[in-house]
Amino acid sequence: MNEPQTVSILSIDAWRDGGGWQWNNWHKVGACHVSVCDRSPRAILRYMRAEGYITHSSAGRVAIEDDQYNIVVIARGTREPLFAIAYGEVQS
Repeated sequence: MNEPQTVSILSIDAWRDGGGWQWNNWHKVGACHVSVCDRSPRAILRYMRAEGYITHSSAGRVAIEDDQYNIVVIARGTREPLFAIAYGEVQS
């Protein structure tokens, strides 16, 4: 029987680097089933709110980006990365 595949949820500390951001450090703050990454951006944000990673007041202030290894929750105004779901941990 296959075990459910879980992936890390990371809290990101990033530094502004010119026009973008560089991840300075990240810490595992939780885990979720990899299937969360297959949800729509709104559903992912709903999940992150329901699990307490982001607050309900973040509505309209955060967005989702996919860097082809992580689903990244970013601040809309600055594009600062806040959290990531590291689906790249799962080997296909």
